[in-house]
Amino acid sequence: MEMQQAIVPGATVYDLNADKVGTVVSTDGAYVVVEKGFFFPKDYYIPVDVIADTDQSGIYLSITKNDALDQGWDQQPVDTTVTDNPDDYADAYTGTTAARTEQDTLRVPVHEEHLAASKRVADAGEVTIDKRIVTEQETIEVPVTEERVRVQWTAPTGEVTDEGEVFEEGIIEVPVSREVVDVSKRTVQTGELEVTKEREQRTQKVTDSVRREVVDVDGATVEGEPGNR
Repeated sequence: MEMQQAIVPGATVYDLNADKVGTVVSTDGAYVVVEKGFFFPKDYYIPVDVIADTDQSGIYLSITKNDALDQGWDQQPVDTTVTDNPDDYADAYTGTTAARTEQDTLRVPVHEEHLAASKRVADAGEVTIDKRIVTEQETIEVPVTEERVRVQWTAPTGEVTDEGEVFEEGIIEVPVSREVVDVSKRTVQTGELEVTKEREQRTQKVTDSVRREVVDVDGATVEGEPGNR
């Protein structure tokens, strides 16, 4: 049919009621691949026989989206022979005609985010140990010995001195000595610093924004829905 010329990937697909059912991914002559979306939980292979019209706005089907879900078109066709009866086209997809059911089930996944923490080693700075030289005065006491001269007068014994010249002049030198302190220095070790790195574990709280999907359904009761709180 000529309207196949307007079917291009990205075109919007509408059903009989003008409701959007998806977007064209590709075409294969006998069918178009409509990508999964809100109404289609997976990709669907819709035959061109059910396309009623195409224009710049999109592609219009001759059936409703619920009818499209019942045809078994979620499987890629094994036989792409085009027939005049759309119901027969189901045999080319699944090998058997799809049975219609009174109740249609559409599964809509609901998601939420949770925080996941990981640890890494980071540089926290450094500790600097600075040795410097301090000059101060130290005093020690050293015992020293020195000689002193003491002159003591002794009373005469009364003995008579021999005749002759007994007087004489002169200087008598008596040597004396003393100890002198010589100062020297020696280096001794007064101790040592032992530098130890210790690991300390603590608990840190992290807070961030997380997203979750909340489903609002008008006119229906949703049972057992953990995403809505």
